[in-house]
Amino acid sequence: MKKQNVLHTERVQSNGKVYFLDLKEAENGNNYLVINQTKMMDDDKTERVKMILFENEIEQFAAAFSSIIFKFNHSGKENRKKENVKFDEKYIEDVRKEHPNAFQPWTKEDEELLAALFNDGKTVTELSKSFQRNEGGIRARLTKIGLAVKETAA
Repeated sequence: MKKQNVLHTERVQSNGKVYFLDLKEAENGNNYLVINQTKMMDDDKTERVKMILFENEIEQFAAAFSSIIFKFNHSGKENRKKENVKFDEKYIEDVRKEHPNAFQPWTKEDEELLAALFNDGKTVTELSKSFQRNEGGIRARLTKIGLAVKETAA
């Protein structure tokens, strides 16, 4: 039986927790992501936490998540088991068809140029084309270097 308005579901189970990532379609036709975490408590009760990401937030969230994974894998911690973190190489390959520099580390020079162009009034879309990165990656980097990005309605 198909859940109402669910387009796709992924399930992740680890350490007594279960995560469901549901891609859903709203009545207006827009997609959104619902992430549910369920875990058993000591008293045999279930605790649930839900997070919802709307379509206009997904790219920025994905870019931030990718950045965190990259930092996690390159943090230099000797006791970290890096083989447990898996990149979806197909996804990265697909994104790089349109944005060749996506998921590549930022150089100090690129960050300085990004800040200068942004302060000169370039839009996120223009910066995305110039740096050959997706708009979510541009927004995430601008936020990281302390520049506020004005969000536009989707």
